[in-house]
Amino acid sequence: MLKIWAMGAWQRITELFVEIAAEEGVVPGVLDFDGVEADILSPFYYSRPGTIYGGSSEIQRNILAKYVLKLPG
Repeated sequence: MLKIWAMGAWQRITELFVEIAAEEGVVPGVLDFDGVEADILSPFYYSRPGTIYGGSSEIQRNILAKYVLKLPG
């Protein structure tokens, strides 16, 4: 359950960063925001394959449904 939650949270956070950065959020590399340097786009890209590492999130959800919630498989 932790993997599913963590990967979803990481993806939502990186999407929020891109949204907040507006037009600059789609510029690759390190950007300067009023003296604070941040790379917005790289974490966004790195968060996507995280749902596949250790088994896809869909497979993990199916395992939880079958063995934890005792739903028919």
